[in-house]
Amino acid sequence: MHYIKNIIFLLLIIFTVSCRKDAPPVLPQQGSVSLSAGKHLLICDEGNFGQNLAAVSIYDPLSNAVVVSAFAAANPTYTLGDVIQSISKIDGNYYLVINNSGKIVVCNGNFVRIATITGFISPRYMQYVYNGKAYVSNFQLDSTKANYIQVVDISTNTISKTIRLDGWTEGMQLANGNVYVCNQRKNYVYVINTQTDALTDSINVHATNAYIVKDENNKLWVSCNSDSITHTSAKLVRINPANDSIETTISLQTINNAISRLCINGKGNTLYYLMNDVYKMPVNATTCPTSAIIQQGSRNFYGLCIDPDDETIYISDAVDYNSHGKLYRYQSSNYNLIGTYMVGVIPGYMMMDE
Repeated sequence: MHYIKNIIFLLLIIFTVSCRKDAPPVLPQQGSVSLSAGKHLLICDEGNFGQNLAAVSIYDPLSNAVVVSAFAAANPTYTLGDVIQSISKIDGNYYLVINNSGKIVVCNGNFVRIATITGFISPRYMQYVYNGKAYVSNFQLDSTKANYIQVVDISTNTISKTIRLDGWTEGMQLANGNVYVCNQRKNYVYVINTQTDALTDSINVHATNAYIVKDENNKLWVSCNSDSITHTSAKLVRINPANDSIETTISLQTINNAISRLCINGKGNTLYYLMNDVYKMPVNATTCPTSAIIQQGSRNFYGLCIDPDDETIYISDAVDYNSHGKLYRYQSSNYNLIGTYMVGVIPGYMMMDE
């Protein structure tokens, strides 16, 4: 992470937001904010659909400061694009997945663009596999009404092949040499063999599904959506990748809501999920939590990230989906609010970068 502190030499636009203040960001002189070495929180500011407002904000826990539009500052002549969906980090480079623009922008450790991967329709998430290969999930169908997982060669920054997988593919997770793929249109979690890039299995979780994480026991947890028409409750399903069997299904006791973000702590023993409010559940639980640890109230919770070291809880607020969003920082021990910061428009996916 020592690379990120070099961003300050490229900054043209820097916003600093003080803890516990909701005032608009102020614009200090260039170089007056320094990002320290160490971990940082990367925030995908999606931007309004169709307006090419995608941006990246960076929160520095040590200096307690936020740099808004860090990518734009490092690349003043290049527009990031329309709706940034997620960020991945591979071999020191950042891969910014730009959904509506159908591309992945590759940046070095200073967030300077070094390549753009094109040929996607609506990319969602990127999962590194091994040996210079990554998979990319997709939302939009192509003209043949088919959909694919795209295989990316990161040594050449090109799409090397496609894996036919119909439906809106979403979150992915690597386990036991396979990649497990969620699907927002189908009731299955799909299994791809990473050696052959072939679809080898489908696990019926009896609901459409979006997010997947791996726990300390190498088990996979999948967030399954509710269905008010069939009166199917939202649920969490645990899969054993050793035999692709479903071990546990935990109902979340609602047919009108679903998990919008699913995270796991650094130890891999506690799940955190966003379902309007924020909930916390140990991986050995047999029932869902009955109350939230942090309530949304009148705010508009949109993103969630857990610090893997101390379990500090970060929540983004999309506010009205038009103005600057907010970032909230909560203490893990008592869930007290310890920081409020202004970020970009529609802050969504977040990643702790160490």
